[in-house]
Amino acid sequence: MNYYKLNVKLTEKDVSCTGWDCLSRTTSTYSRSLVNEILQEAHQLARAEAVCKAVPVVKTTGRQIFLEGGQALTSSLLVRLAGTARSLLLVVCTLGHMIDRRVEEYSRKGLAAHAYFLDIAGTCIIEAAGRQLVERIKTHLEACGLKTTIPLGPGHSYWKNLQDQRIIYDLVNPSTIGVTILKSGIMLPKKSLSMVMGIGREFPPSAENHCYYCSIRRKCPLSRARDPS
Repeated sequence: MNYYKLNVKLTEKDVSCTGWDCLSRTTSTYSRSLVNEILQEAHQLARAEAVCKAVPVVKTTGRQIFLEGGQALTSSLLVRLAGTARSLLLVVCTLGHMIDRRVEEYSRKGLAAHAYFLDIAGTCIIEAAGRQLVERIKTHLEACGLKTTIPLGPGHSYWKNLQDQRIIYDLVNPSTIGVTILKSGIMLPKKSLSMVMGIGREFPPSAENHCYYCSIRRKCPLSRARDPS
């Protein structure tokens, strides 16, 4: 089991392609000041931590990868990209409860814009924390002569079985960083995410990131899938 503490600092430009854009493009001095204020508050409230665990792969079928211990993850895309993996690295990352609680507080006070944009800021930060963590892990494994697949996660259109979240949760045990899971498979705090990466010697070619495999990539404000010009 490995523990990581992450430090993510974003700028207005980093989040300008999301729901912030409608506010950040305004000429209102107050609105631009609010964007800056909320982003700084998000940085102060975020406590980015992650835990991960490498689990050996036992066998692979057309739609499942079976892990040591008997659990299986069900995703045809995961099988396609990581079917040759020696092991799967299971990751859970969170920002903690403080952003969730402040969003709720703003909502109770009727400060809808504050709540909305703090929620967006939190989403941007947890996504950036995940990317930062992946780069750290890849660098470490490459030094050991190992390769990794791009990270994938349950709940996206390419991996609809959210109950696989429970398997990841049970194996990684992120309760050590304050993450719990509902019967639905949704994790709390809300600003939490899970990722699965294959570890091995050789993998088939893949797209740059998981957004390219998502059916809502053209509509998602967080999409990192760039269409050719």
